[in-house]
Amino acid sequence: MKNLSLLFVCAALPLVRGTPQSAVEPRQTAAGQTAYVDLGVTLGKPEHLASGWIYGIPDTFPNQIPSSWYTDIGFRWGKGGGGQLGNPGQRGWVVSLDDYKGRFASTLANYKTCRAVGADFHIYVHDLWGTDHAGGKGGKWPGDNGNFSDYDKFVKQLMADVAANMDLDHVVWDIWNEPDIQPYFWVRSAQQWVDLYVRTHKAIRANRALDKMKISGPAIGFAPGPNNAYWTTWLPQAVANNTIPDYYTMHLLGGLGDIAYDPQYATVSLNSLLKKYGAPSRQIFVNEYAAANEMVPSSYIWWISRLERHQLFGMLANWLGGTQLHDLFGGLLTKKRDPGNYTATDYAGTAGYPVYKYYGSSMTGLRANTTGSTDRWLDVYATIGDKVRILAGVKVHTGTYSVLVSNLSAAGYASGAAVDITTLTFDGDSTKKIAGEPARRGTTSYRVVDDAITIVVRQTANHTGWAYEFDVKK
Repeated sequence: MKNLSLLFVCAALPLVRGTPQSAVEPRQTAAGQTAYVDLGVTLGKPEHLASGWIYGIPDTFPNQIPSSWYTDIGFRWGKGGGGQLGNPGQRGWVVSLDDYKGRFASTLANYKTCRAVGADFHIYVHDLWGTDHAGGKGGKWPGDNGNFSDYDKFVKQLMADVAANMDLDHVVWDIWNEPDIQPYFWVRSAQQWVDLYVRTHKAIRANRALDKMKISGPAIGFAPGPNNAYWTTWLPQAVANNTIPDYYTMHLLGGLGDIAYDPQYATVSLNSLLKKYGAPSRQIFVNEYAAANEMVPSSYIWWISRLERHQLFGMLANWLGGTQLHDLFGGLLTKKRDPGNYTATDYAGTAGYPVYKYYGSSMTGLRANTTGSTDRWLDVYATIGDKVRILAGVKVHTGTYSVLVSNLSAAGYASGAAVDITTLTFDGDSTKKIAGEPARRGTTSYRVVDDAITIVVRQTANHTGWAYEFDVKK
C-alpha cells in the first residue's frame, strides 16, 4: 500500500501553471494526505443525501423563503416540532393542550413547506411535548413513578393530528431526541427513556392509520460504541420488544479530530453493536451533523463527502436560537439588513450556501467512487456527467493535500492528453456574513500519465472549500 500511494502521487504533472494555489508540485504532498476519485466506478445518480437540516424553516405557509432557495440545493429533508417557542399557547403539551396546539401549528407549517419543495419531514416529538418547559428535574416527565398516562394521551393526540394532516409516506416520527444530553432533553434514567421508546413504538405500530409512516431512533447525542450505556441499554431491549426503528439515527457532533464522530468509524461502531445484539440492518440517518465550529465551506464539503460515500442520510445541526432557530436554514442563510428580524425576507446566502447550491444543482450525471485521505482531514465528492466535478474539503485544517483522479479514460482522455481543470473556491468563515458565488481561480492544464492526474490542494485558510471541473470528452 505504501508503494502504491507513492506511485499515485507521482501520476501527473501540470503542463501549464495557472493561478489556483491548488496547482502546485504533487511531490509536496505528505504520505496519508491524498484523497482519490475513481472515474471508472460510478455509484448511481446524485441523491443529495446530505442536503437537509433541523429547524431553520419559518413557521409560515406559504413560506416566506422563496422555494428556489430550497430547490437549488436539492433539499431532501427537514425537521421541526416548535422548539424554543415560549409565548403562551406555544409551550408544548406539558403546559397545556392549547400550548401543544401552538407547537403543532409550527410543526405543520414546516411540514407543508417541506412537502411543497419535495422534501420529507421529521417530527421532533420531544419539542411538541415541551421539554424546554418541563421544569427540569423537579418537573413532570413521562413515566415518573411508572405513570405514563399523560404521555400516552399526548401520543394519542399527536397520532391523530399527524394522520389527519400529513402525507405519511413522507413523514418520520423521531421518538425522542438526545435522552443522554441532560438536563436539556431528558432528566430521568436511561431505562425510563427506553420504556418511553418501547411503548411509543408499539402504540404507533398498533395504529393502522400510521402504517406508512416511518419511525426513527434512538437519536442519542453521543456516538455509538460499546461503552455508551444509552446505546447498550436501548438496543437489546429494542430487539427483544420487536421495536427496531425504520431508521437508526445518530448525532455526530464531536471535536474536529474525534474519531468516534467520524461517519467512517461511527458506522463501523454502530454495525458492531447491531451484530452483537442481533439487530437487523436499517438505513442510518445522521439527523444532526457538524459542530458549531464546523459550519464553514471546508467542513461542509468534508461532511457531504463522508455521508455520500457511506450512503448515510444527513441533516445539518442548527446552532442558532430564538426566532433564528425557525429561520435561516441553520446558518446557510442570513439577511441583508437584520437577520434577527424574523419577518424580513431579504435573504442572502452565507459561506455554506454556495457549497450546497453547487452540490445540489451543478453536480449532475453519476456519482464517482471516492476515498478520503488516510489522515482523515481531506475528503472529496465527485460526479461525472457533462463535466467531471469534484468537491474537496480539508476539514477546518491547513496543509498541503492532493486529489488523485484515476481512470481518466472513462471521461475520454487518453494517455498523454491534456486535461484543462478549472478551480473554484468557496470562501467565508461565518454563518452570519453574506457570501458571494464561488470564486473562479483560473484553469490549469495537466497531462494524463498512467490514466491519472493529481491535483494538489494548498490549504492555507482552514475554512476554504474547493471545486475542480473539467470537460468529459465522450
